[in-house]
Amino acid sequence: MRLSKPFSRLAQVYDAIMSDIDYDAWGSFILSAATERGWSGGRCLDLGCGTGNSTFPVFARGFEVTGLDVSAEMLAVAREKLPPVSFVQGDFLNFRLGRQFSLIYSMFDSLNNLLEPAQLITAASNVRQHLEPGGFFIFDVNTTAGLRDLWTQGRAEGWSGEVYYRWEHSFDEATGLAKVEAYCETETRSFTEVHFERPYDAPELKRFLGEAGFAEVETLAHPDGGEAEPDAPRLWVIAR
Repeated sequence: MRLSKPFSRLAQVYDAIMSDIDYDAWGSFILSAATERGWSGGRCLDLGCGTGNSTFPVFARGFEVTGLDVSAEMLAVAREKLPPVSFVQGDFLNFRLGRQFSLIYSMFDSLNNLLEPAQLITAASNVRQHLEPGGFFIFDVNTTAGLRDLWTQGRAEGWSGEVYYRWEHSFDEATGLAKVEAYCETETRSFTEVHFERPYDAPELKRFLGEAGFAEVETLAHPDGGEAEPDAPRLWVIAR
């Protein structure tokens, strides 16, 4: 068994393990939420696009999308799946694309990988610089309630096709960080990646995004779009 850097060897089995995730519903939620608030289309940027699963629902609806991710391995899979899309390797904190977008979005708790509030503020400030005036920043995050008790008995385990996975979760109250040890095995190889996430709750998200220069910040529940409950395990943020 080999310990690998996050989102490296996982790229080759990621789609199999995540096959039950309804990216299309999340993409529809993002586009509907933006449209209901006056968005009329334009260029989109998918932050933390991974293997392109979060890029496809927006691209399939006819929008121009750029995908950005820090993992070269995940991007290689995305480029193979979606040749017409422009995928760029970059870090949330310092990417520079030289153009602006009307909608920047991120799916599946990518921003929880920012482990310090200062990093979230920096990333949000960078996003704001890439937004057209009046543009939208929409993303989801795991909250403290969600990351304290992520899975039953702290484990997600099973088979997806020919891939066996056993992901073990823990939450450190002292540091406030969640840890996932992601073990994967196929017929020819096995590996473990260790991932950390920091939870973000509604009050601090509104404060951090305000510090980054966003004037309007809402925290919503999926799928009804109403205000997220204080104990929601996951919430969606719409910043403008």
